[in-house]
Parts: sequence; structure tokens; C-alpha cells
Amino acid sequence: MNKSHYGWKSAISSIIKDFINEKHLAGYRFRCQERWMKQFDKYCYEKNISIEQLNRDLLEQFCSKNKNESRMTYEGRLCLMRQFARYLLKQGYKIEIPTTPKKRFSYPIRIPYIYTSSELKEIFIQIDNWSWTSQSRGYRKQIDPLLFRMIYGCGLRVMEALRLKVTDVNLEEGYLSIIDAKNGRDRIVPMVESLIIRCRAYSKQMHLLSRPSDFYFPGRTSGTHISYTSTYKRYREYLWKAGIPHTRHGPRIHDLRHAFCVHRFKKWALAGNDLNNLMPYLSAYLGHADFRGTEYYLRLTADLYPEIISKLDYAHGYIIPERSCSLSEERI
Repeated sequence: MNKSHYGWKSAISSIIKDFINEKHLAGYRFRCQERWMKQFDKYCYEKNISIEQLNRDLLEQFCSKNKNESRMTYEGRLCLMRQFARYLLKQGYKIEIPTTPKKRFSYPIRIPYIYTSSELKEIFIQIDNWSWTSQSRGYRKQIDPLLFRMIYGCGLRVMEALRLKVTDVNLEEGYLSIIDAKNGRDRIVPMVESLIIRCRAYSKQMHLLSRPSDFYFPGRTSGTHISYTSTYKRYREYLWKAGIPHTRHGPRIHDLRHAFCVHRFKKWALAGNDLNNLMPYLSAYLGHADFRGTEYYLRLTADLYPEIISKLDYAHGYIIPERSCSLSEERI
């Protein structure tokens, strides 16, 4: 009987191990997913499945929803099997990727904080004017002016920015490669010229001798990126210095992404553009699984700037789909 360090060893144990190692090397904790992969290894061992017998149906059967587990757990396991199938394809094996789980969309519970232009200006002033103290450590002075501008200017999720590698930042053509983000999606994010210039100056200062696989925003420990916790603590300090109150409900760093979306819709609306035609572009830019996530920002823009949207409704027809209650009454 073949056994591994956790009690069994199927015919595909080595492939599973390589898949897990690749995720760890890419900077992912992969703790829960590693446990699921070990369960899958046991599943293949008990059914005596070889690599040649792996197929989409078998991967989906492993993901079958258990009686007492949540829908989210089931969808997470299925997403993992989709990633594993892509890995197998990359290794030269022939296999179909499992079907995407039907996403049940719900508006976020937290009400987003949309920064005004003056608030954003003050936040970036505080970030740029931060001074070293005797307790200062790391590369905060170099990282933060670019990091927070990148999150707002590109509408990134926080961890998408923190997990960027040197090779993901294309300084010649001016875009970011967001790899394996939420829902396992990859995308290309173009940057404006002012942000490209900042990236070039930052890379010259921080990454002259770096390897392509090094994190773009490095932590104090070699081979790590700066943590979300320390980044959030610093951001709260900037908010306080900018005179923006912070409660347990925020504002959060993720609200920079919300603000980017609403400000983009507002700019398009003021230019008289048809927002319905432009929504697919913004949806792809943000990495949304479908238009419903992007539509949420369109609704939010309508609530914040009703006079602008009403003008567009007159010019282009009814833009905002009807709903039963206002944003303040929904669980968002």
C-alpha cells in the first residue's frame, strides 16, 4: 500500500503535491485549499483513480455538496478543482475544466464610503508628507504613495495590489497583470501615464536587483509582501491626519475601489456617455464575474448623483433597472 505523510498516496499524489507547492511559491497561504486537495488525494486513492482517468465529471463528483455544508464551501471547492484542471492542462494533460458554479449575487452588507475629490486630495497629501520616526521600519515611505494611488487609480482589490510581483508590473506598456484574483480570474489593467511614471521611479529605487518573482511591495521579511494588517493600520493613520472620521464600519481601503467606480461613472455621465454601453468595459477592468457587480456601482452613482443620471435617462432611455427599495434600505 502506498502511503504519504498523511496516511495514503494515490496515483496522482505527486501531481497534487506539485500543484500545492506552486501555489505556496506564488505567495498564497492555501491552507483550506491544501486540506481539500489532501481530501481529493484520499478520494482518488479510495477509488483507485489514475491520472489517465481524471476527467471533469470526476472532479465535479468530488465537489458534490455535502448535506451540512454551506453553499460557499461547495463553490470554493469547485473553484479549486477548476484551478487544478487548469494546472493539469498546463502540464500537458487532457482534461475539461469543471463548470463555473452559478454565482448567487447579493449586494454587500457594508455601505461603502465614497470619498470626495477634496478628501482624496487630503489623504494623498498626508501619505506623501509622512515623516520617519525613531520607531519607523520597512519601506513605508517608498511604498505607500504608490500603493494607495494604484488601488484607487486602477480600482484594485487590496490583496490584488499587495500580491503583485515585479513581473506583473509592465513598465514599458504601462499595465498590471492581475493573476488568479477573486473567482480565479486573471485580467490586464492599464494604468494612466502619471501612475506609470510613479511606477518607473519606484521600480528604479526598489527593484534594480530584484527577481521577477519578488513581490512588488515587499514586506520586512524576505520573500513576503507587506501585510494587510499593517497596511490598514497605516491607512487609518492617514485618515485621522486627513480629518476623516473612522469607525468600525470604515472607511476602509476597499472604499478606494468603490470610489474609483463611482467617480468613473460620474465622469462618463457628465460627458454624456451611455453608461449601459460602457458597463462591460468597466466590468472587465474590475474583474467582476458578471455585470451584476458593476451594476451595483451604477445604482450607487444614481443615488449619489440623481440629477446627473436623470439627464442621461432623458437622453438615452431608462438606465438604472427598477428595484423595490433604496440603497439605504438594502443589505449592501
